[in-house]
Amino acid sequence: MNEHYISLMAAYGTGVLLWLLANYAFKLIWKHHEPIIFEKPKLEFIFSIMAIFAILGIGQLYLRGLLIPNDGNEVIDAINQFLIFSPTLLLITIRKQPVETIWLPKSKILFRLVIGFVIAICSLMVYWLIRKNAPSFESQLTNTFHPKNISHLVQVFMEDITIALIFVRLSACIGNQRTITIVAILFAAGHIPSLLSSGFAVIEFGSLFLDAFIGVLVLSVISKSRDVWWFFILHFVLDMSQFYGGL
Repeated sequence: MNEHYISLMAAYGTGVLLWLLANYAFKLIWKHHEPIIFEKPKLEFIFSIMAIFAILGIGQLYLRGLLIPNDGNEVIDAINQFLIFSPTLLLITIRKQPVETIWLPKSKILFRLVIGFVIAICSLMVYWLIRKNAPSFESQLTNTFHPKNISHLVQVFMEDITIALIFVRLSACIGNQRTITIVAILFAAGHIPSLLSSGFAVIEFGSLFLDAFIGVLVLSVISKSRDVWWFFILHFVLDMSQFYGGL
């Protein structure tokens, strides 16, 4: 198991723990009185799958340079990332569903963002402390939050609300716990092709179980909070560690 991977798992574990502490300290922020219910959950899940196919289709247009022409402008690329994932927002608009069904609560957004930022910085610090040959923490922060990464920020945010779109509707069909398990297993299985293509030792497959465990942990917390506002900052910061975390 490589050093980046170990550091990343520790950082996500830290993020989960810190959110649980924040939730304990600010109980009213993430208190939910009613479950999210759909009149026809199976139909809504089918619609969400259709949105995913639309996203994949637009993504292919992007790869072929058929969205907004771009010669390296980060803002234009951010707009293109928004367009790729726009079926998520289009679907809930057409279906006249509240943004809470993609885990975007409308109350105290700034507070949620601040909490997410603090959690992200602390988690990145854990990553930095564990990772050998890492650049200075100041350098990692500066590079991560550089304006050139605006398209990555938009991409992560749109990815997270798209995951929420699928998760909430599948959960309405089969229940929260089974949905968490299925999504976590699929997340872990998604790493199998890269393991096979890069050559692997049998012991490396043990990391898939850790993947699934971390996935269950993270999804349990996000589904409990029903809040992408705090999580996407953590997701973005740790995602960027693959570029700025070290050799």
